[in-house]
Amino acid sequence: MDHLPPLIKAESINALMESISMPKPLSIISPKVSACYHGIYMITIPFTNGKSELVLRVSGSHIPKIKTENEAAIMSWVSKNSAIPIPEVIAYDSSTNNPINHEYIILSRARGETLSEIYQSLGNEKMISIIDQLIDILHQLHAVDWNYIGGLKFNETGEIVPGPVLEENFWYPPDIQQFWPPGETMSTLNIEGPYPTYVDYISAHIQRYIHGIEVHEKLAFMRDTLSRLKALVNALANNAEKLNNVKLKLAHKDLHFSNILYDQSSSRITAILDWEFSGIVPFTRWNPTRAFLWNARDDADSGAEKERLLSIFKERCKERNVEILEDAQYSSTLQEAMQTAANFLRAIVEVVPRGQKGDLVRSWKDILLKQLEVFGV
Repeated sequence: MDHLPPLIKAESINALMESISMPKPLSIISPKVSACYHGIYMITIPFTNGKSELVLRVSGSHIPKIKTENEAAIMSWVSKNSAIPIPEVIAYDSSTNNPINHEYIILSRARGETLSEIYQSLGNEKMISIIDQLIDILHQLHAVDWNYIGGLKFNETGEIVPGPVLEENFWYPPDIQQFWPPGETMSTLNIEGPYPTYVDYISAHIQRYIHGIEVHEKLAFMRDTLSRLKALVNALANNAEKLNNVKLKLAHKDLHFSNILYDQSSSRITAILDWEFSGIVPFTRWNPTRAFLWNARDDADSGAEKERLLSIFKERCKERNVEILEDAQYSSTLQEAMQTAANFLRAIVEVVPRGQKGDLVRSWKDILLKQLEVFGV
């Protein structure tokens, strides 16, 4: 939260709206909501025979340029190529050369409340209806096969084209400055892309993790694995045909109840929110943080409730003869070992520089080494 933008003054927002030929707001409200990457403003503007509600999302300093571009491009693609309920992208700027001096995106405001706010008041019948609607949404989102792994962006002529990978667990400038030696950057610590195959994507990750181990003293305990990690990259290339047996799909990747708007009067999902970290992924990674169907409550029961809802989801998919999760399974034990090795290596390189989870990293290293054995390295 330290790197969120300061409160933007009303006169600056008025100037922004004027600069993009939008009417002067009738009202500007900054709701008291928590956001990891944005300041949020609800804007009302005059409209023909009434008024229109907009949402201004002002980016913090975490992730320059690519996050704003990725979100705007993916939301525009989804709007043009599906019937998924989604806010309309009204305007965006991935630079800070504007009256508010921050990157921003302006969206139409959808009616409804976040599902996390009202979930406990909904009965079982309504939850089954919501799950059916989510099945329809995912079926549309995953209907297209892609030929690369990465994000989306707009080119100079406004066309939507492949963009770099963007992941929430990347190292971003504020933390790089705090936890890494001088000279490290987003490009030295994170992958970029786009990548044509699963092996290219995972190999790029491993190369960045190798670099992190080489330069960070807190990761010195991992240096005895470097020769094996480099051998793993070669082994992945040698097994590429088998390892690349996966579909590449567009995924939201963070589809928990706080990112779903629901209108109780119509019993319909009215918008899927927060697409900034969405992207085209190996379909085994469509739900990387297991956020799908989480009620966004940090309590002892939320995990069990998510599993209960997931069971209903699977049953409804089966009853409707809709294949969503089947295509997300690993195609071989070798492919699963590749992803598991990358997961645990990432976890180590992510937490050790921050001084976190020291009681777990040794066991994570053991799991990593077992995956390397699968490849004979």
